[in-house]
Amino acid sequence: MRTKIPLIIILVVVITSGCSKHQVIPTSGHSSFSKSFIYEKNSHENLWIRLEKGLKLNKHFNHSELDDKKHWNQDHQKYINKISENTKLYIYHIINELEAYNMPLELALLPAIESSYNPFSYSNQHASGLWQFIPPTAKSLNLKQDSWYDGRRDIITSTKAAIDYLSYLYKRFNGDWLHAIAAYNGGEGTVRRAIKKNRSMNMPTDFWSLDLPIETESYVPRLLILSRIVKNPARYGIELPKLQNKPYFNNVNLDSQINIYKAAEIAEINIDEMIMLNPGYKLGVTHPVSPQNILLPIGKKNSFLRKLEELPKKSWSPIKRYQIKRGDTLSEIAAVYDISLKSLMSLNGLTGHIIQINQEIKIPGTGIDEINEQKEYFHIVTQGDTLWKISKDYRISIKDIIRWNSLNLNLPLKIGMELKLKK
Repeated sequence: MRTKIPLIIILVVVITSGCSKHQVIPTSGHSSFSKSFIYEKNSHENLWIRLEKGLKLNKHFNHSELDDKKHWNQDHQKYINKISENTKLYIYHIINELEAYNMPLELALLPAIESSYNPFSYSNQHASGLWQFIPPTAKSLNLKQDSWYDGRRDIITSTKAAIDYLSYLYKRFNGDWLHAIAAYNGGEGTVRRAIKKNRSMNMPTDFWSLDLPIETESYVPRLLILSRIVKNPARYGIELPKLQNKPYFNNVNLDSQINIYKAAEIAEINIDEMIMLNPGYKLGVTHPVSPQNILLPIGKKNSFLRKLEELPKKSWSPIKRYQIKRGDTLSEIAAVYDISLKSLMSLNGLTGHIIQINQEIKIPGTGIDEINEQKEYFHIVTQGDTLWKISKDYRISIKDIIRWNSLNLNLPLKIGMELKLKK
């Protein structure tokens, strides 16, 4: 998702730019359902069945373009297994939100194309999150971004933003979902110009007839191919791993900052799971002001809140202490630590701006002391990418890229390949 958009709506829009290119889905192959899948097919507990019933773009599934091998270059079953594993924390929530707006459930598969359902996915165009928003677009959609928090990675807020944006595009393109999806990738302006160009030459203006960037021309077919696999997996020799048709997480509202590692300990869950449920918190701690809510697996909320009540708030997250130096002002200190002046004063019980040299004040905890490892990102290889180019874009060494991904320097990168990067 790229492009800065007008503030007219709640969501991203306009201009152009390129969405990251991601893995594609198979278009051929035949086999019958396995016994286990027949069982799951008849089960109301399988989320794939719910998703399949909500598909609304079926009329496009037989378009000849979907059988072009250029839209697929990965192992079919392996890819499906991967996105099934990655999305199990999130897809129930995404489907629920789409159903609430009566939108095609094909859109629940967009994060598979955008990010492989990895909220930490980060492109060389600085797009981030499940839905891959770039910073300017996120800003125009009121997705908060500061040194503490990135709303693009927040599961709830980014999904709401994506749905609002897609709703807007659907209306702007007069109810044409293929145009709207193309615009989500390539930008509203790009699609509008292509339509205008075709009209000027008395040519059809459906998606398939438009002259669009290569990435966008492949983006829409990828989504449709994946959707038709969900519609009829046996036809393509695919078995869909079971996804539970029930919520994975609860939203827990807090009134004070909490360290994510501490929260995981209190909730008695694995820290990796806690981080994947709360990827928006960049420093391993909730925001000093807002948001301070966290997501916890279903069944953990009540016991978590009971245990939390027994702990003094000062133990929820680290509190740093700062000694006032000559020339310091509260507003400058607040700016350095990226918190509001009001929050800084409230934390220290200050009613005025007067401070004294050597006076000690408390700074909201950052959680930094708990994070010793490099942050991990993922880059999806697109046309034209080379190790040198990726190294330059991310300012990391080719040697490290090769080491992190066990690459053979003598083999070329494949489009759609997912590279692990660290910064």
